[in-house]
Amino acid sequence: MKKILTSLLIIAQITIFAQERLNVVPAVQNWQYSGKDVLFNSVFVNWSEGTSSKESLFLNRFKTELKSLNIKVRKSNNKNALSIFFDTKYTPVNKHKDSYKIIFGRKTIVQASSYKALVYASRTILQLVCQNKYKHAIPKGIIEDFPNYEKRMLLIDVARKFVTFNELKDFIRIMAWVKMTELHLHLSDNSWGGYSAYRLESKLYPELTAKDGHYSWKEIRELQDFAHSYGITITPEIDSPGHSLAFTNVRPDLKSKWLAPKYLDITNPDVYPFMEKILEEVIPHFDAPDFHLGTDEYRINSIKNDSLKLHIGETFRKYINHFNKVVKKNHKTTRIWSGFEHMPGDTEIDKDIIIDMWETSDAQNKSKRGYKFINSTHFYTYIVPGAPYYGVNNKFIYERWTPEIFSNKDSQNLSKNSPGLLGSKLHIWNDYGPTGFSISEIARLSTPSILVFSEKMWGTKSDLSFEDYKNKLKKLTKIPMTTILERNFTKKKEIYSKKRSINLAKKQSVLINKKIKNIEYPWTLELTVYKTKEGTKDNVLFSSKLATIYADLEFDFKKKKEVITKRGIAIVRANQTEGKSPITSYRPQVIVFDYQIPLNKNVKIKLVGEQGKTSLYINDKLIGSENIQMLCPVNYIGISNGNVFNGTIKEVSIMQNAHNYNYK
Repeated sequence: MKKILTSLLIIAQITIFAQERLNVVPAVQNWQYSGKDVLFNSVFVNWSEGTSSKESLFLNRFKTELKSLNIKVRKSNNKNALSIFFDTKYTPVNKHKDSYKIIFGRKTIVQASSYKALVYASRTILQLVCQNKYKHAIPKGIIEDFPNYEKRMLLIDVARKFVTFNELKDFIRIMAWVKMTELHLHLSDNSWGGYSAYRLESKLYPELTAKDGHYSWKEIRELQDFAHSYGITITPEIDSPGHSLAFTNVRPDLKSKWLAPKYLDITNPDVYPFMEKILEEVIPHFDAPDFHLGTDEYRINSIKNDSLKLHIGETFRKYINHFNKVVKKNHKTTRIWSGFEHMPGDTEIDKDIIIDMWETSDAQNKSKRGYKFINSTHFYTYIVPGAPYYGVNNKFIYERWTPEIFSNKDSQNLSKNSPGLLGSKLHIWNDYGPTGFSISEIARLSTPSILVFSEKMWGTKSDLSFEDYKNKLKKLTKIPMTTILERNFTKKKEIYSKKRSINLAKKQSVLINKKIKNIEYPWTLELTVYKTKEGTKDNVLFSSKLATIYADLEFDFKKKKEVITKRGIAIVRANQTEGKSPITSYRPQVIVFDYQIPLNKNVKIKLVGEQGKTSLYINDKLIGSENIQMLCPVNYIGISNGNVFNGTIKEVSIMQNAHNYNYK
């Protein structure tokens, strides 16, 4: 009887395992498990004879990616190796576009219906072998997989926060990891406080190109080729006639007479040839079939003259259609943001324009009227790093959202296979500008959402609960050849340590590090201070260009009509347009803790920076925490041009801690 029960238990366990989905994101459409595993100690990769140079280049890179995951890759096959054969003849796997099949066995065979499908199959294999469970044993069986939605997109706002060429390549690797198809680059914009940027080279208007970072045409070409190799298209956006401070700074004569300087005067006929020249310089450099004109947030509510408001609204609608003709003349399809619906006027937007629906959510209306459109709803798909508004609820996305859901009103949302819907997009908007979150902070914040969104954009969903799903996702964050998810300035845990006393009354500043100027979360700063005399209510302990820690700061917090003054140990992070110091940036992030250092006493200070939170401990007792993500400045102890702490500091320790992804 005991043997029978044991046998039944084993059979039950095999059956359960056979029914489990593979831990792959997005989840595969079909998986048939044979109940057996293939043990291997190395991998041999080969492909069809006559494979083109494009595919050969990609598959050789696939071997490099395997090696980066500590998988031994053989030059020739043997009996203990897992042989992976890629059939590059591209034959239909099923009726679905970009479908692939993987037949796992000692000789694993990959069949793909297209180049993109080949890329997708390779990502599925890499995701499996990056997990300890599959490093030396792959389950025997058959995967048949395909996307339900064609366009699976990510927008990155590179205008307000410059993302370098190599950092963009890392974002492309992350996108490819989860089988996304399009990177939308928002290339021109402005931030609060007067900052603006146009991120492209321009021979027509050299003064237009941002001085703090831009992409040369050579880099744009190389970036597109790199993206294509992963099955990803780069769609550019040049935003006008709102968000146009970069343009009006170059041509102040084109500023609106009635609105802020960031608005072009669309009633001025000189605006049109100016913008036409810019677009005609940019469009030919991009391979994407679509070109994005922006056209969002041209806000005219401040205009009180109703006839003028009507005239501008009607002109705005005509502006869109005019530049649609310019885009079509350059053999592209126009995209715009929604929002024109709020503008007065009778002119209908051309039906051949694709609409990114962000602030208007009536998708049923657009579908019935014959438009093509993308789900870019700001309710669910907007990440604004560091901002208290927007943000993605990954649990809601996983459990309830689909690309057909634009709002919480059923009357606006779509049913499956509604005409016009092209797909959906996740957005990273860097509203806080050049001093906002670092690129690593942005990547670590957004990657969990990229993974969750990819699941729903593909059109599948794991059977796991969200809590179990989060735990599974954590095993998939080691993305080959990608460094953007690491605080890669150093692998050392201890950034700085000094036991001996430093008298800041005698030595105003001490250089800590020339290369590492700030530490991103998670970090811990500990020190002991001895205050010898009162200061000036702005006494600095540590400083950098982007952050300051004060031993004592008095600061006025303005909330609507009320002003609240706080004084104590403080930490400040620069935000939006730069100032001479972090606290004089346009809208600094400031935490003032309710603790003032007493005179002539040793006080042990501990500051802890976490994702979305900063805390102060005094003599091992928690003083307070605030939900603001701060940098730890490690450029200087003290400050070279300002007021410093009056006293000595000793036993300084600055540590970077281990990071865990937050999938909330």
